[in-house]
Amino acid sequence: MERPWEHPDWYDLHDTAFTAGSEREPEHYRELLLALPPLGQADHLADIGAGTGKLSHLIARGYPELGRVTLIEPNEVKLRRARSRLAEALPRARIDPLSLPAGHGRLPPSHDATIAVFGSVLMPALEFGALSYADGMAWVDRALTEAVALLQPGGWVYDLETLAGAFANPADDGKARRLFLLELIEAFQRAGLSEVECLYRFRDRAIVRGRKQRSDSM
Repeated sequence: MERPWEHPDWYDLHDTAFTAGSEREPEHYRELLLALPPLGQADHLADIGAGTGKLSHLIARGYPELGRVTLIEPNEVKLRRARSRLAEALPRARIDPLSLPAGHGRLPPSHDATIAVFGSVLMPALEFGALSYADGMAWVDRALTEAVALLQPGGWVYDLETLAGAFANPADDGKARRLFLLELIEAFQRAGLSEVECLYRFRDRAIVRGRKQRSDSM
């Protein structure tokens, strides 16, 4: 198979080891869970690039009264796996699957999510795609802008990524690459997010969040 990560079983088996190292990724994902505000029946989680639902399932186990989850994933086989996982974890919740890619201007701007999350989505797309650095940055900007449009005023975007390593080439021409932390923070700010901060970092693993402005401050 030319793109083995499109197979949901291969993806589940290899994702943990590749994105952060088998010994550290559970901590990486749990740190994002611990960084979230309390979530309950009135909350709506949008998982962008949901894959097989690993991150949203972890959040659902931590907050079993979560009222609604939107799973956004272009691979329909992965999307079915994610929906099944979330329906089992949250039997009383509304689960909405959307078979759409991020960053292509196709996500409907619902303006009603409390939290939008990316779980190791943006950086792998830059590294393994065919985009130039400039086009890759433009795609990240569009993906973050789409995430903001999913949020209600005061909602948060959380992004968990494996960033460029300390000795990576910082070139801003040629092929797209994983971003450095400051580049990702600046992309959050360009998307109009405020209160942008790095919540967790271990070597090249980081969690960044930013807040959509409340309506009374816009």
